[in-house]
Order: sequence, then C-alpha cells, then structure tokens
Amino acid sequence: MLKFSQKTLALLITAVLFSACSTQPEKNPPRPDTQAGGEQDIKLGAPIRLKNDSTVLIYPTEFQQLPGWHNDNHASALSAFRRSCDSWKKQADDKPLNGIFELGRVGDWKRLCGINVRNGQEKQFFEQWFKPYAVANNGSFDGLFTGYYVPELHGSYHKTARFNVPIYGIPKDLVKRGDQIGRLHNGQFLPYYNRAEITAGALHGKGAELLWVDNEIDAFFMEVQGSGKVIMEDGHIQGVGFAGKNGRAYYAIGKTLVDRGIIAKEDISMQTIRNWIMANPDEGKQLMLQNQSYVFFKLNHTPGSEGPIGSMNTPLTAGHSLAVDKSYLPLGIPLWLDAEHPDGNQRLRHLVMAQDTGGAIKGVIRGDFFWGQGQQAGDYAGVMKSRGRYFLLVPKHINVG
Repeated sequence: MLKFSQKTLALLITAVLFSACSTQPEKNPPRPDTQAGGEQDIKLGAPIRLKNDSTVLIYPTEFQQLPGWHNDNHASALSAFRRSCDSWKKQADDKPLNGIFELGRVGDWKRLCGINVRNGQEKQFFEQWFKPYAVANNGSFDGLFTGYYVPELHGSYHKTARFNVPIYGIPKDLVKRGDQIGRLHNGQFLPYYNRAEITAGALHGKGAELLWVDNEIDAFFMEVQGSGKVIMEDGHIQGVGFAGKNGRAYYAIGKTLVDRGIIAKEDISMQTIRNWIMANPDEGKQLMLQNQSYVFFKLNHTPGSEGPIGSMNTPLTAGHSLAVDKSYLPLGIPLWLDAEHPDGNQRLRHLVMAQDTGGAIKGVIRGDFFWGQGQQAGDYAGVMKSRGRYFLLVPKHINVG
C-alpha cells in the first residue's frame, strides 16, 4: 500500500464522513497499491460514491500523479481517441453513456472531438480538457488485465492441397429465436451444429466458406482472439472479424490441461497450450473438439496495417485500445492503465481507449489490452495475466459527483 501523509489521511477521513455523494459513512476507504520499485505518493481527493453502484468509489487526482504519464506516446493515444469520436459522431447527442459512472451524454464528449490539436500538443490536450479519477471496487484499486492480439495466418480464397481448413461466415440456415441460436429442421427448432459436427463437415455445401487457411490450430486460436489477418497467396492481407457464434457453450481447454496435471496452473498460457497441442496432435485435436462453441467471421476491408474492428465498429489501435465490460464502462472513453508488464521487468503504462469488449472480460476493474498483430504481439498477449489499475479520464465539464 502507498504511504499517506497525515494531511492526506485526514483529508480522506474527512471526506468519508462528510461527502455529499455518500449517504452512509465509508468505514475503510481504499488506498492505491504500491508499485514495484517504489513510487511517489499518489495524492487523492475526497472519494465519490457512485449512484449506480455502492461498491465503487472514485477519487479525483491530477495528471502529475499518474505513474509514467509523461513517458507515453500521447500522439498515438489521441489518434485512438479520434477513433472513438468517429463512432460518437454517428450517435445522437442526447444518448446517455452506458455503465455505472454517470459520464454524461454523447454530446458532452463530441465537444472535445472537434478541438484542433497541434502536433506536439497532444499531452496538453488531455491535461487541459480532462480530469483523472482513480477507481476502487470493494476497497481495492487492483484488478486483472489480460492481453489479446491479431493472429497472422496464411490462406487462399479457394481450397487447395495446402489451404484446406475452412474459415466460415454465418451460415444461411442459422436462425435466432430470442436469445437462442439454432436451425430449423422439418419445422423443429434445433440447437445449431457444435464444433465436432462442423469439423466433420456439417456445413459442407452450404456456401459458408469465406476462405481457407493452412493450419487448424491457427484457425482455432483465431476464434479465441475473435479476429485475424490472413496473408493471401498473392501477398495482400485480408482482415477477418467476429460475426457471430453457434450458440453452444464455450469450453476452456486450458482448464482441462491444468485439471489433468499436464500443465501447471502458473504456467498455463496460449503458448503452452499451443505447444502441447502441436506436440500431441491427436489428443490436441480431440481436446479442441470439446469446445462446442464455434465462431463465425466476416471479411473486413480495412487496410492491412490497421487493427481489427472493435465493438465500437471502428479500428483498434495497438497499445492504445482496451476491451472492457461495457455494463460498467462506456465504450470510447480514455483510461490511464498502470499494470504489470508480461516480461516482468517493467510496468505497462499507456493511455488507452475502452473500444472493445470480450466474453471473458467481466467486472469493473478488468481489461484486455490490445497488443497489435504478429508474433511479438502474440508472445506478450498469450502470457499476460497482470495485476493493475486504471484511472478514468473524464471531461472537466462533466460533473461526476
């Protein structure tokens, strides 16, 4: 825990007792965790209790208090923020931002989108127009941050001897009834085909193939990531993005390997799972088939150098986009992330935009960091299970209290 001065501690106690935003005294106001290697004290203002979730408190602070703030690439972060703006511009001004934080309406954020920022003034833009807030949940600032990336596969638009693993779009016979996904057969609504059935050929002849790749394991892990880049035979890069699922339950094959004692819990990662499957192809294929969930894709026509399309329907930015739980955080907003780096030798400190979601991303202090595409991005994303925290950046003209 960080050490507080007597003045700061007195301020926190006073704020707990007299905060206008709390109806009950806060018995044990949380304090930020100490960072590895030692950090300066982080000075926090009076805690603000949220109207929509009594377990969450936010604390105003200053940019000068954010560890590593001066060392980030703020120009790239601003470019990522502009991507959020592109999505907001298509929305009505009076639309409230979702989540628990009372962050105003879309129009409040659009006001910042039109501000002209000169080259070299990107950091000053955020400092001038935003206010940072530390976020605590159930007395702790600490949460889990994982990573994801865009796999690079090799493929063809036509099936060949090498390219024989199909990547499917949403089949025409897949139908939805409310929250249920299935298919109609002789007037009956049945569950849609599971992974084993699809792998065995249940979709052959339905015209659902988008393209073909040369590695079944790569195709499986592309489903886990939800998007990918496929280097085609002529050298151009075809993006594929998430389009839907078959409605079957997801099965975590890593948990099976841990439960069987094949891989130690502390060693489980995308790389160790992949290495085991490659070393044990028959058993590995059967293990993958146990995951009945199947992801369908769509072709993206964005330039090969751009990131995949996130949940805001705009391209993600490597190092500056984060997948979050949108039931807590509204999409598009900036956050200062301070987490353990996967290499264990430094901190991961970046200004990120909450521009994506993920099925496993649940909770208020929880995120999935987008590393980009390629081998190095995959190496970091595959092992990232970092403890960390984030700070909300809120426009100064929005009253969060």
